[in-house]
Amino acid sequence: GGGATGSGAGGSGTAPAKAPSRGPEHPVHSLVDNRLSAHLSRGGGLLLPAGSAGFAKYVRVGNVFKGGAKKSWDLRQKDGDIPVAKLTGKTASVFVPLTAAQSKRGLIRVRMKSEAAGAVSVRVNENKDINVQAVAGWQTLELKVPEGQLKEGENGIQFFMASSGSSVAWIQVGGESAVGDDGAISFYDGGSKALVLPKGGGSTYYAYVPDKALVSGDLADGSCTVNVLATAEDGAVVEGKLTGTGSAVDLASLGGKAVRLDLEGAGCDESKLANAALVVPGAAPAGTPTGATPPKYVVFFIMDSLRADRIKPFDEKARPEVPVWEKLAGDSTLFTQHYVQGNESLVSHSSMWASMYLAKHKVAGPKEQLPDDYVTIDDVAKKAGKFVAGVSANGYIRPARGFGVAWNEYVNHIEKSMGLKGLDIYEKGIKFITPKKDQPWFLYLGTIDTHVTWRAKQPWIDKYDPGYKGKYAESFGDDGSGGVPKGLSESEMNHVRALYDSNVSYQDELLGKLIAQLEQWGVWDETMLIITADHGDEQWEDGRVGHGGSQKETLVHVPLLIHYPPMFPAVKIKSGTEGIDIVPTLAEALGQPADANWQGMSLVGLANGAIEYPLMSTSSQYENYIAGRIRQWKGRLAGTGAPQIYNVVADPGEKKDLYGTASAAIATRVVLDPLWMLRQWNADWKKSQWGNAASVSSRFAADLGE
Repeated sequence: GGGATGSGAGGSGTAPAKAPSRGPEHPVHSLVDNRLSAHLSRGGGLLLPAGSAGFAKYVRVGNVFKGGAKKSWDLRQKDGDIPVAKLTGKTASVFVPLTAAQSKRGLIRVRMKSEAAGAVSVRVNENKDINVQAVAGWQTLELKVPEGQLKEGENGIQFFMASSGSSVAWIQVGGESAVGDDGAISFYDGGSKALVLPKGGGSTYYAYVPDKALVSGDLADGSCTVNVLATAEDGAVVEGKLTGTGSAVDLASLGGKAVRLDLEGAGCDESKLANAALVVPGAAPAGTPTGATPPKYVVFFIMDSLRADRIKPFDEKARPEVPVWEKLAGDSTLFTQHYVQGNESLVSHSSMWASMYLAKHKVAGPKEQLPDDYVTIDDVAKKAGKFVAGVSANGYIRPARGFGVAWNEYVNHIEKSMGLKGLDIYEKGIKFITPKKDQPWFLYLGTIDTHVTWRAKQPWIDKYDPGYKGKYAESFGDDGSGGVPKGLSESEMNHVRALYDSNVSYQDELLGKLIAQLEQWGVWDETMLIITADHGDEQWEDGRVGHGGSQKETLVHVPLLIHYPPMFPAVKIKSGTEGIDIVPTLAEALGQPADANWQGMSLVGLANGAIEYPLMSTSSQYENYIAGRIRQWKGRLAGTGAPQIYNVVADPGEKKDLYGTASAAIATRVVLDPLWMLRQWNADWKKSQWGNAASVSSRFAADLGE
């Protein structure tokens, strides 16, 4: 566009055309900030810059927690001044997504430095080894892969080196032409803060397209173009071009879908695309309500073992009657994709209390506890000038086990052999704060009615399973000599589910009692109420009952409701949230600073529309098994084994693993790319600085030196 000359890089220096205004719009997902999750195409093949932090998305990590499994790759290393990944031993694998065209070009090139001469073998998708000879020092190895071994979609490539500690600068899979020794692996220009897209090469993002989204960017050189190809999970396609400044390609027809977004340089040797982002129409939301008064009173209510799918506002098919939850849902923020960070009490509570993933707080067994110097939820309340009281019927949750040192009043009913019904917990909590009811207070309530042992609660049990007269009429649990009873009949299992549901309704009634008391005191309008659970419970969906046994939704997906209308509007937030976000949320609501060690983020902005890109929620079962979910797509990892991918909306029971299927190929990478990035840095990740792994901030790549 235009005949005048400019100072554009890599082209003829033609001045860029300026696209007509589309009216106000704002970015919701920066492709520049998320450049480490881009997959590079160079010479027609997939190019893996091994020295980049983005190499993490091709690498599977086992349980390195507490000195467990060793990582097979050391990332972000240098050999001289060359960024590399180093093998820790003689063997390591990468897992790569290929197009049909790339898979048909049976060629793998590796730029590596071997410590010694000898044979190098490569195994593609568990086929027969392909062998070449390596010399000592730097070289580019070229391996011809027999037809049919590489396939469209996910591929596993295993390397067996001649000696330990080899350095790898880059790997190219399925290329038409060789790349130079430097691999042409530059994909970002720090000066112009632009994506670098060589002619015929590009960057591929696996992303989620928000409603009404466009992809936009600026090219300073009028001779450069960027070809855009967006392919949705269902095969729908949008094509277009970015030219000059302010141009965009409309992706609205793909809204709400997982998409593969290919950006390819054309027209000049090297297109530099600045401000590349998914944008939506309208002015950016304010995010945080201005001038809202911090709540004078706070109730933090954890209903132990409460599944999200048993609460009607979270799952309309739920059976239990929960009129109080339903009324609250009318003027509260509901976070409908909320994950806890452990699938049993200890890890989960520790993560909630300290705003840390297990990889950082390391409290995984009964002999471990949170250090006293961690800033936990009680500390935040105390620093905000509250009288701080707590009551729990969960045996773990007591100050002696690391759960807070700031309490003015605290009692654990198991520790003190006191009543364990929800009413007992509620009455003790009310007793603690009654003398202080007019001054600012914080009250934590931990009930266990929905935790085994499940005891029948009237009148609900007669509604949910009328006429049952068997041996589990009154209770079912693991407190007998043999643990949880086995071999139940279908009618017995149904009754046990009814026992559980009767306790869901019982706790709802307690919630009503609590609100009525606060209304009677005249303080309800000044009270922030946070209700959640520490995990769910399996009820024979896969033969198991109880918790601690898997990473399924029944265990890791729990309710989170926050009621405080001045800061939390009546809205359902579908974006992923986590238990580690609760303490930072409370801190922001109370006007307290965030602690430098916290890994979670405040949800005040999210509740008020500040984030319009779906975030990922994650959970870990002692770091052996990992789950990550973005909207309907969920990935589950077991060590370095093949991931599992589920559409949890179409398949809520997670019965059909879609990994390796064409229909889930795009969704697989939408979930796995951020999940593997988080896995690699989960002990260091701070969402307040780096953002969510599914949509990182500008600090993420910058802090990793890129």
